[in-house]
Amino acid sequence: MTVVFAKTLPGRARGALAALVLLFAVQAVPALHADMVTEVRVERVKPPREKLPTLRFLKENKDFIRARFDLLRERLVDRHVDGAPIDPRFLAYQRLLADVMAADDSAAVTAERRERMALLQSITELGALESQLDLLEQLLGDQRTRLAELQADFTGRQQTEMVVLVRGAPAAEVDEISLTISDGATLRVPITAQERASLAEGGVLQIFHGMVEPREQLIEVGIGGAAWTAGAPGFMTLEPARDHLTFLEIDLSPTAPGQGGAGVRATTWLHDAALPTAGG
Repeated sequence: MTVVFAKTLPGRARGALAALVLLFAVQAVPALHADMVTEVRVERVKPPREKLPTLRFLKENKDFIRARFDLLRERLVDRHVDGAPIDPRFLAYQRLLADVMAADDSAAVTAERRERMALLQSITELGALESQLDLLEQLLGDQRTRLAELQADFTGRQQTEMVVLVRGAPAAEVDEISLTISDGATLRVPITAQERASLAEGGVLQIFHGMVEPREQLIEVGIGGAAWTAGAPGFMTLEPARDHLTFLEIDLSPTAPGQGGAGVRATTWLHDAALPTAGG
């Protein structure tokens, strides 16, 4: 049986014909004679194979192969073939590629422009920040100047002083006099028996001498003792003169145990060092 395949058939037709012939051959095997069937041996170990059988075949059949190559000759064949129309989609590929490249370029330009705008915005923000820092530095400089002026006024050669004197002897014994200047620390001065005797004879007792600020001062005076009512202070307002020594004299004579510090009499005066002495 001879089977001839038509090469001129289309690809699908040739495949269908080959499958039909193969099916016919498989079904015809049982019908063959038993002598025409050859048994194939199956072994557990891979049998050795001779190397380079193709080269040996070519060497033994080189004359035949050369004869077959000699038959290969180029021949010019005149044939008129009409060109088939080109699919418009193929023509659109170049345009699509050009559009893709143009879009890529546009995206790159847009990204570069956005980066430049961000850079310019950062530079502008840095300029504004630098201006703010300059303004803050100027404000700090002005503040330092004002603080220097205040420091020169209040911590420089401070000469504003105040002396608090006590005179007079009340009806009851005084054991202690408390003095508070402008909500500061309370100064408690004990009065001894000798000092009470000196006050009774017209003497003067100094209970405070120190620097004060040249502004309005609130002075609290309290009197302590066995006969005196606790928690009955007296308050007075005094504004020491700048760079002068201010005297504050507290007279205890008018007060009584029921009045406390509120019953004292106070006077003040400035010490003028420029006044001439009695012999001058």
